[in-house]
Amino acid sequence: SFGGGSNSAAVIINMVKHQIIPDEILFSDTGGEHPHTYEFIEVFNQWLISKNFPSIKILKYKNKNGDELTLEQDCLNNNTIPPIAFGWKTCSQKFKNQPIEKYLKVKYTNDKIQMWVGFDSGEERRIKANPNENFENYYPLIEWGWSREKCVEVIENSGLPRAGKSSCFFCPNMKMNEILRLPNELKERCIAMEKNATKFAELS
Repeated sequence: SFGGGSNSAAVIINMVKHQIIPDEILFSDTGGEHPHTYEFIEVFNQWLISKNFPSIKILKYKNKNGDELTLEQDCLNNNTIPPIAFGWKTCSQKFKNQPIEKYLKVKYTNDKIQMWVGFDSGEERRIKANPNENFENYYPLIEWGWSREKCVEVIENSGLPRAGKSSCFFCPNMKMNEILRLPNELKERCIAMEKNATKFAELS
């Protein structure tokens, strides 16, 4: 499960080193990732291909009609902002986890699937049992004792650029300095989303 950030990239780099070849490397695209994430994925994909590893397969959320839908458009359609702002993590479940699980269920029907997840050694609190009995989560970084700093070091030593933080550019959990660094076009889209939600709240 490749998130486009430092942790999952370091996991895959170590897999390359030890020739642990996965069946799939899956990236679930919300449609609103930071530009540096899309840039890193492109560079990393070429690196993987040069190592004779599977390329990254990009998945996207689809609605009940089978049409692709981004998290940004979903928020605009529903006159709201990402649910993480209210303490709910349904955006990750819907736009990150669900596309991957649906894809795997169709391709690997009735198979027991081990999903490698890039939680680092400081993120043990994030571990939880997978409710799907066909999925078994494995946390290699925690087993290896690798911190986020170690992951960045591994990426740099492989000759790759830093991955940067992986998140949506309009995530309410972003820090002020991260927001200020956004290109003007992305800032305007964040403001448009907030205005859309605020206007609806005022009308209600």
